[in-house]
Amino acid sequence: MIELAEALAIIEATAVPLPPRRQRLLDASGRLLAADIVSDVDSPPWDRAMMDGFAVRGEDLLARAGSVVELDVVVDLAAGDVTSLAVSTGCCARIMTGAPMPAGADAVVPVECAVEETRATHAGGKVRLLDDRFRPGQHVAKQGAAFRAGQAVLAAGQTLGPGAIGLAAEAGATHVLAAARPRVAILSTGSELVPADAVPGFGQTRNSNGPMIAAAVALLDAEPIPLGVAADRPEAIRAAVAQGLAADILLLSGGVSAGDLDLVPGIFRLCGVEKLFHKVRLKPGKPVWFGLLHRPSASPTLVFGLPGNPASSLVCFELFVRPAIRILAGRPREEWHLPRSRARLETPVRAAEDRPVYLPCRLATTAGRALATPLPWTGSSDLLGLAAANGLIALPAGGRRFDAGDEIDVALLSSIHDESGHAATGRPASARSVSPQKRL
Repeated sequence: MIELAEALAIIEATAVPLPPRRQRLLDASGRLLAADIVSDVDSPPWDRAMMDGFAVRGEDLLARAGSVVELDVVVDLAAGDVTSLAVSTGCCARIMTGAPMPAGADAVVPVECAVEETRATHAGGKVRLLDDRFRPGQHVAKQGAAFRAGQAVLAAGQTLGPGAIGLAAEAGATHVLAAARPRVAILSTGSELVPADAVPGFGQTRNSNGPMIAAAVALLDAEPIPLGVAADRPEAIRAAVAQGLAADILLLSGGVSAGDLDLVPGIFRLCGVEKLFHKVRLKPGKPVWFGLLHRPSASPTLVFGLPGNPASSLVCFELFVRPAIRILAGRPREEWHLPRSRARLETPVRAAEDRPVYLPCRLATTAGRALATPLPWTGSSDLLGLAAANGLIALPAGGRRFDAGDEIDVALLSSIHDESGHAATGRPASARSVSPQKRL
């Protein structure tokens, strides 16, 4: 059995960023570019009207500055319309925002500058314009003013946010080379497990670990690959493990402890997975297993054997799997682990004698002070308390009693709730003042 800090150090030393992958533009949202995006067009691709009005020859208005100018309207142009007609002296085009400027025209006079009774003039009529502030080239976006064909509009290393996605699309990028989205295979083991949509018979239980871990993987912007349930038979587990080892990470829950049917470590060995540690001084989560499969033509597969009890499985995911996913995705170190903070206890708790303990809690802020309330929790199989938690109280080993008002260390969970217990779409009001001070 090893210490928590040692286990984390092994994971950090083993996991390395995945090579970038060519992917569809929208699939790369939120990821770092690995190669510049070069535009195949000018932007704008042609001189473009930027206001509704009349496309004119500037010389016609400059020659009679401050006076009403009457012009023949020769064509109507909406966005997307094109014309072979040229605007000659004494003429103009009625034009809408976004339309290409016709040949001969070099400025737009806003429709508001038309003498009122002529504002609705279309092709074939005459418009009378009075623009006291007219300037050459006004309200026209010149071709290539934003960028030119062949220009790198987004640089490698930039994050593809919504604006960058839009820019890449304008530049013609349908696929990009960007940081890989880790693929995570998820397997639950246990002959007693049935799918969530089944009614459990006597001795059976629904598979909660599979959906729970898949949701946790998705929250980290990795790709969950559910493999379902493997019964406690060596051939069934080995076949499923072999399938999961094709992913970047294999997460298997159950079968890693010391019972007669805890077959997983032996199967990992038969499949060529190198064990890096098994059992960590931690509660819940002591049986956790971690190893590595070297693949000759691909990046190594990281393999985690998580405890079968759901609460233990989720705590181990947050402590051990989260940093592995973040590292593979190429995220900066400050994003690897759960954020940590300090809070004052609302009710007493006692630490375990032999190992650190992580207890589910509710974090809130009162009068600028972060408060942690331990939640009722019956142990590793109890998800009710953990589902309501937005934090974990981290207690060191030693058996010490912590009283109400004592300051303790807390880890902020990735799936958090507001003060009413409802799922929040962002950072909850109850945790806003619980500012991260360090990382687990």
